[in-house]
This record gives sequence, C-alpha cells and structure tokens, in this order.
Amino acid sequence: MSVENQFQKFYENIKLTSLQREDAVKKYKGVCKKLHNHYYPDIKYNGKTKLLVGSYGKKTHIRPARDIDVIFIMPQEKYDKYSDNTSNCQSQLLQDIKKILEEKYSSIDIKAFGKVVVVSFSDTKHKVEVIPAWENDSGVFIIPNSENGGYWENCDYRKGIKAVNESEAETGRTRMLIRMVKKWSDNCTAKVKSFQIEQAVLSFFSGNSQKEKTCAVLIRDFFNYFSNSVYDEGLKNHLNTAIRRSVKACDFENDGDLKNSVIEWQKIFGLDFPITLEKDISSTTLEDQLTILYKNYPSHKEEYLDSKYGIITNINPEYKFKINADVEQDGFRIHSLSYFLLNRIYLKKYKKLVFKITKNSVPEPFQVKWKVRNFGEEAHKSDDLRGEISDDGGSRIKAENTKYAGEHYVECYIIKDNICVAMARIFVPIGTN
Repeated sequence: MSVENQFQKFYENIKLTSLQREDAVKKYKGVCKKLHNHYYPDIKYNGKTKLLVGSYGKKTHIRPARDIDVIFIMPQEKYDKYSDNTSNCQSQLLQDIKKILEEKYSSIDIKAFGKVVVVSFSDTKHKVEVIPAWENDSGVFIIPNSENGGYWENCDYRKGIKAVNESEAETGRTRMLIRMVKKWSDNCTAKVKSFQIEQAVLSFFSGNSQKEKTCAVLIRDFFNYFSNSVYDEGLKNHLNTAIRRSVKACDFENDGDLKNSVIEWQKIFGLDFPITLEKDISSTTLEDQLTILYKNYPSHKEEYLDSKYGIITNINPEYKFKINADVEQDGFRIHSLSYFLLNRIYLKKYKKLVFKITKNSVPEPFQVKWKVRNFGEEAHKSDDLRGEISDDGGSRIKAENTKYAGEHYVECYIIKDNICVAMARIFVPIGTN
C-alpha cells in the first residue's frame, strides 16, 4: 500500500459509476429530445441543440448523482416572439418549456423558476435543470431570468468549459483536483460553490502544471493556495483545518508512517478515502481482504463447521448458490445489498438488513446455516466481532441491523448429508453516519 495508490482509489470512489453515467445520459437526452422534437419537428435529434454546462459540461461532477445543467438552444425566430411580450416574457418562456415537458413526464415533478425548468426524477438523485437560450455569433448565450419582473442575461458558458479543457490538456490533473476539493467541501460542509473551486484550481495551475508533485503534496499545496486567496472567515477556517491535517499527513508519509498518513487524509475527505482494506471494497480480491482482516481482528467467538458440528466442507461446483439482502436505508427505496456494492455506497448504521437465498440448485433435503462476521475498530472495542454459526430455523432468511463502521460479511452454508456442499458470502460495508 502507498499513499499515492490510496489517492488513486479515492479518485475512482468519487467519480460516477458507469450506471450513474448511463442514467445521467438517459435523463438529459430524454428532456432535450422532447424539446427538440417540439421546436425542430423537421430535423432529427442529434444532440446539437443542447449543451451540457456546469459540472457535467466540464466533467468535474462527483458522486452522489446531482443536478444536470443543460442549455437547450432555441430556434432563432422564437426570440422575437418572447421579446415582444412586455409582461415578463422570460417567465412565459419557462412556463411554455414546462408545459412541453409535462406532455412526456406527466407524473414527474416539474418546476419553472428563475432561469431554469427543473425536472425532478423520483427514481434517482439526478435532476435535469434545463435553460432555454439563444446563442449569438460570438458563442454567448442569451438566457431568461424571470425574477424581478423578468430580464435577459448574457452568459458565456463555452468559455468556462474551454478553460477547464485547456487546463486539463496541459496538466492532466485539473479535473482530478477539482473533484477531490469538491469532496472535501462536501465532507466538511464548507460553504463554497463549485464555480469558486473550479476557478481556484485553474488559477493554481496557471503557468505551473505541478506535474512532479504527488497527489498528497498537490492537495496540501492547493489548500494553502486557496486559503491565501479567500476572505470569508468561515471558509478560511475550514481550509486552515485541511492545511493542518494535510501537513500532518505528508509528515507521517515522509516518516514512513503510512497508516497515520491515510487516517489524516480520511479526516479531510471522508469515508471515500480508503485507509485500510476494510474501507476499500475493490482494491484486492475478497480472499486477500479477508486474510488481512482476520489477521487484524481475530474473534474469540469464531466458530467453524468442522470443529463445532463435525461437518466437513466439500463444495460441489455444479451447484449454483447465491445470497443477497434487502436494505432499508433513509433516502433510498428498499434496495438489494448488491445495488449498494455495485454503486460503492456505504450503508448507514442502525439500518435493517434481511439476508436471503436468491439462487440455489442444491436438491432437497438440506439444512441452512448462517454466519455473521464483523471487523473494524468499533466492533473490536465493543467485543462484538462475532463469528458464531447459527441454524436457519426453516425460514431461509436472516435479519440483521447495521451497527459498526467497517467491512463485514455474512456467509450462508448448505448442508446435505452432513457435508457442506455450497457456500455463499456477501460483504457488508458500513460507514459512519
């Protein structure tokens, strides 16, 4: 393990998953295609009448899924229609856009206010904020603002996108640094806008690509640079805390104390920054993770099939056997545990899990047994690392509650003729609240 490797894993942890990216494309494409087909009925939609702006347009977005800002480029002839309207024509434009979208999304909450029409999809965290606009010859957009009686604004969205693209081409690290600083902002609840972070990063890299620095030194130096450029005392206090911790982290790393170094980085960035394998689901194989976890957190309560029951284990590869769990967690519909693992979402404490067999080709009759194993400092301090084996009782489900931060697992065994012929395991990553 190295600190630089931990930063690379952290960076992957905060980027959207492939499923989240696909969902974002589906959402904004559906909205823009509906508007295109209304305003350009004779032209097949190819995406040229929309422009992603904001963090999605600059490709600086992070998890979780957030608002997608998109410009819809209106036909030029429609501008005269709204310009002639003397009674807040900007509000009328937004209301017209809202009505068109309601034809397709009749059961979805859609609101029009300020400069945008917001389509709030209930199935995901993604919302689409669409801004109707006209683009002039210089690439500047004329957009509506319905506040204060209504007026038009000029916005050069392409300039901001170009600046990030050019800096990324020069440094290869601009988007990475922006994303990491955004995650720091989320973790410490600093009141700083994404645009302010982007501008600070662009300025930081201006004239100096910082290519030779490690991620740790780069982040430490940026926090110091950012702190010297802001005047808001609240934000400066957050930055100064980050500076102190990043300096400690770099000092620990220089002394060869990688364990305490990554602990300091996690204080800055939160649980997405992996400190040990129990915090990092994807770094190695599951068996490698278990070897280290068992070494670090042995349990005096651990039980095994052979020593407790005299049951030998002889897994039959022809049998198909899997387990999963239903998760009840605030802010989510009931999802499967595999959904959380796939999207790298840590479970919260004190939430209900119902483990169940989802696939089993072992012929009856057979017995089912379960094992729950905890790891991590919280479970260790509470003397609750567990590891006991329990009988199923016939229901073939096992109800549990998330309790301790760390990496844990549940195993299920199929016993036939006093032989364990099938076994399934699923990991349960729990974060702090």
